Amino acid sequence: MELRKMSLLALSAVLTVGCSTIESHQQAEIAANENEKAIRKEAVEVQLDSVKTPDEALRRLVEGNWRYAADSCLNPHHNRKRVAATAPQQQPFAAVIACSDSRVPVELLFDQGIGDLFVIRTAGNSVNDDVVMGSVDYAVEHLGVKAVVVLGHESCEGVTGAITETGRDDESKVDELLSVIRNDVKPYVGHKDSLDVAVRLNAKVQVDRILASKRVQKRVADGQLVVKAGYYNVHSGMVEF
Repeated sequence: MELRKMSLLALSAVLTVGCSTIESHQQAEIAANENEKAIRKEAVEVQLDSVKTPDEALRRLVEGNWRYAADSCLNPHHNRKRVAATAPQQQPFAAVIACSDSRVPVELLFDQGIGDLFVIRTAGNSVNDDVVMGSVDYAVEHLGVKAVVVLGHESCEGVTGAITETGRDDESKVDELLSVIRNDVKPYVGHKDSLDVAVRLNAKVQVDRILASKRVQKRVADGQLVVKAGYYNVHSGMVEF
């Protein structure tokens, strides 16, 4: 009986040591992963601050979106140091015209931080008025962004309403909004099953509208700017350019 007791105590000691060893390894692995993540984050922040060309700007957006979709966000430029650094002035590397939809958090889905993106949001990501186009011009002319992205998205309710609703009997401005979008997706009005195609067309029409600006054209021709349409999948988190 005494021998059995001693054996159990010995086994318990071995298990305790084993568990402790496993726990130590796990803690070391977590610490190593956190350290690697911190190094990667610092490297990304340096790269973001040195975006000089349209190609670099697009690459940063693509890489950030990959991290977001893979649940591996680094959350660069998310601290008080960045707040202080950007307080005197802003130098975003890209402008994004996105839908106001709550499922399209622009900075998050591109894994960017304070001062990285100049974001313009309207229902249906429309650039069909002077306020929005003026904002685009400001980003291009005064802030010197290297990329302008019009970001449409899956299940866009603005485009859905535009191709399915014919009018309202109230004084709401919603119908005016839908009418604006409807004019940009005319081929698909009445075809709800063509929503994705209509969303993509809507984004392309906005890109064409931006490219109609002679100042934008000049910057594109000089290699200082790129204007692209994008499509965000609300299920996968991926952006397709």
